[in-house]
Amino acid sequence: MLEKARFPRTLLHIGWRYLVLHRWQSLLMILGVAVGVAVMVSIDLANASAARAFELSTEAVTGKATHQIAAGSNGLDEDIYVQLTRAGLLDTAAPIVTSIVASPQLGGQPIQLLGVDPFVETPFRDYLGEGGSSNNGEYLSLLIQPGAIMISRETANRYGLIPGDELILEIDGFEKQAHIVGLVQAEDRLTNRALNGIILADIASAQELTGTVGRLSRIDLILPKESEALQGQIQAALPAGVQLTTVEARQGAIEQMASAFQLNLMALSMLALVVGLFLIYNTMTFAVVQRRTLFGRLRCLGVTPREIFILVLSEAAVVGLVGSALGVVLGILMGQNTVSMVSRTINDLYFTTTVRDTSLPLGSLFKGGLVGLAATVFTTVLPAWEAASVPPQAALSRSGLESKARNQVVVVAFAGLGLIVAGVVMFLIPSASLILGFGGTLAVVVGFAMLSALLMVFLMRLVTPILRRIFGLLGQMAPRNVVNALSRTSVAVAALMVAVAVMVGMGVMISSFRNTVTIWLGQTLQGDIYISAPSFTANTPRVEIAPEVVQAVLAWPSLESVSQLRSVQVLARQGLVDVTAVDNPAIEQERIFKSREGAPGSLWDRMQAGEVIISEPLANRLSLDAGDEIELQSPLGWQTYRVIGVYFDYATSSGSLTTSTYTGPRSISEIPMASARSASPASSS
Repeated sequence: MLEKARFPRTLLHIGWRYLVLHRWQSLLMILGVAVGVAVMVSIDLANASAARAFELSTEAVTGKATHQIAAGSNGLDEDIYVQLTRAGLLDTAAPIVTSIVASPQLGGQPIQLLGVDPFVETPFRDYLGEGGSSNNGEYLSLLIQPGAIMISRETANRYGLIPGDELILEIDGFEKQAHIVGLVQAEDRLTNRALNGIILADIASAQELTGTVGRLSRIDLILPKESEALQGQIQAALPAGVQLTTVEARQGAIEQMASAFQLNLMALSMLALVVGLFLIYNTMTFAVVQRRTLFGRLRCLGVTPREIFILVLSEAAVVGLVGSALGVVLGILMGQNTVSMVSRTINDLYFTTTVRDTSLPLGSLFKGGLVGLAATVFTTVLPAWEAASVPPQAALSRSGLESKARNQVVVVAFAGLGLIVAGVVMFLIPSASLILGFGGTLAVVVGFAMLSALLMVFLMRLVTPILRRIFGLLGQMAPRNVVNALSRTSVAVAALMVAVAVMVGMGVMISSFRNTVTIWLGQTLQGDIYISAPSFTANTPRVEIAPEVVQAVLAWPSLESVSQLRSVQVLARQGLVDVTAVDNPAIEQERIFKSREGAPGSLWDRMQAGEVIISEPLANRLSLDAGDEIELQSPLGWQTYRVIGVYFDYATSSGSLTTSTYTGPRSISEIPMASARSASPASSS
């Protein structure tokens, strides 16, 4: 019986000995893998943690609700809930009051104030019923004591709080007094994480604390899947400006806004991995070339090409395994800081999350390690094939390898030109596909990398006479040695070119963004002083300024001019839209327009007549341009407004619509006045 062929241990010893003896070279390969994997893992952890935080924050507030009845920024009249209940249209429903608040005793971080009716909450949020650990006495205190709240047991332990302690809540710029009457804890770990970002209160107490007595943030519903007729009846019974929507639709719209930001971060992390792959490929190619004579001797001694191929790949696998493991560890450490930066950006631009724990999804860690290992082995396939396929006699001679490398330069260059053309064609395709964009970028980068060897040969021949005249024989030898060792220098130059190209490209892009934003800020921010109430979002302040503050500003003796604005969310056919009402006649001079209609100087008069301007992000989101129309809910029902201009804006990626504070019957700024949450009046002196 033939003995089953096994891979010789001697070859494994040769590979291991090479890695140990060339420790600096091995360290360079490991670091190349580790850095690429670490960047990818850290950004993936940040994205996953932010997405999970949003999911937990919304799940804790929405619970098992399938649909919601909601209006604009300031919610809806609580009489709507009463009327629908009396009409028998609401079987399983719960009124909700929510607001993002902060407390110095809770670290000053944003936290969700959730006002509920405990009598109808059990079907929606089980931690308030049988699933929770609170007793009936605590719920009774929650109902009868003004300012009574409950927090999670874990939050209380973290900040050293006990029932009976007083809490100062910062709500829309005002400080309100509340006191803890009990602690709540759910049965499962994920719900407890969500509870850490919630303050529970009775709905009446929440209305008093938030200054929204008589109003609800929304009404949660649990409707059966086949309930189109019932949904139609509920929508027909709702007043103008109030809409019945599914929970998935409302959450999906918010998540969609942040998905592009997270995808861009992931693309940058993959770009870092690409640079690392070039480094790995260069190092592994050098390792193969360095041992070319050894491989030739092994072939002469009977080692098969398959065994040589496996030997080189096994070395790469060891390097990839160690580098990936190190990269995962570094990625976790880097992710701790990356999570806070990504979460802060998402809070400023998209939505406010109240869950701040860093999660470590095994999928992200496994994906990072697997990608690092697979990428290392993949980049080593060509050097391994070169080592295994070369005849023993040719392996003992360097001239054959260099001659082969010089002959392939032109072929590789033409292949690179083909990739560049393919990348440019991808850019020219009229599509918003991110796959085409990233694919075109990768094709162009790799294409120029493949051109670098031919360009290097041309440059060396160009500078040889110059260097010979300046430095003599040594000056002539240096460029010739670069060309004669093309099998090693070409890959090193390609890796350096990609790294420098990425650095220059990122620098130019960031510089361009900064310059554009600087011009936009200089054009937009014309005032000397800007006043707004404290808010947890940095892009669109929607917190109302106290009337006495506005009056004090208007009465300031040295005031030269002042403009006021309010921001409110209004229901459009495509969903909620941020609307800003201004009383600034100079808005035409303070905006840079992408497109507009009408004669110069007529913009403000047309805005006072009921026409509107929109920002570029909103125009892109709703596929609108100057001359188009948009339908919005007003006190008179659905109204059509003409868009007369699209202006550049970098304050928010969701976009906004701007109108004047014209007080006519079709004024968007009056939708309704109770729901218009004033933003900052700007003063210039």
